[in-house]
Amino acid sequence: MDVATESRRSGVSCRARGAFSLVELLVVIGIIGILISLLLPSLAAARNHARRVQCESNLRSVGQLFYAYANESRGWLYPPLRGAGKPREERWPVFVFKPAKWNPPALLCPSDVEDPAEEHSYIINDHLFEHGIKLGDKLPNRSSSEVILMGEKRSDYPDYYMDSEATRRRTDYYSRVEPYRHGLKLGSNYLFMDGHVEHQNERESLAGVDPWGFPDKSKAQLNE
Repeated sequence: MDVATESRRSGVSCRARGAFSLVELLVVIGIIGILISLLLPSLAAARNHARRVQCESNLRSVGQLFYAYANESRGWLYPPLRGAGKPREERWPVFVFKPAKWNPPALLCPSDVEDPAEEHSYIINDHLFEHGIKLGDKLPNRSSSEVILMGEKRSDYPDYYMDSEATRRRTDYYSRVEPYRHGLKLGSNYLFMDGHVEHQNERESLAGVDPWGFPDKSKAQLNE
């Protein structure tokens, strides 16, 4: 056998050894598929966690703005009677956010992916205005860390306020409040009167005192 023939056979042999068979290719594709299926839940969980953390950050920022507003407004924590029924330039965010804007990005939860009505994801606890509760007031039968100032609303509900009538009529309550924006286990995020933010599911939030409403302030004081 001459040198040229041997060289050609050697090249063919090397090329044959370097190629993948169909079975090997299918095994590699299967392994890649398994790895992707294992990684996807982790990636989804990480993405959901990041959205929840951003939502918490939004609520903390709004809470700081409410405190600044209260210092300039004799203790009132938010502008009352300025919901979706008002022209956009007269709604409460315009009086709280600087620069004034009716739909600031901080009012959108990144997990609220259903194009929320009137471009906001949160709802104010209007029980506070109804009962004349201001920043620093003594609350009836509870502390400021137990009373919601703002929570997450249903995407299809346009208004900005949760009032006592809606709380009494539980069907109206569920048409406004979103209890599970971040899943069944975590529930939704809430800003409390003392400025802290935490997530609660509905079972946790209803286990003790109602975090949205409370007894009439004057009646509670009479019973002290």
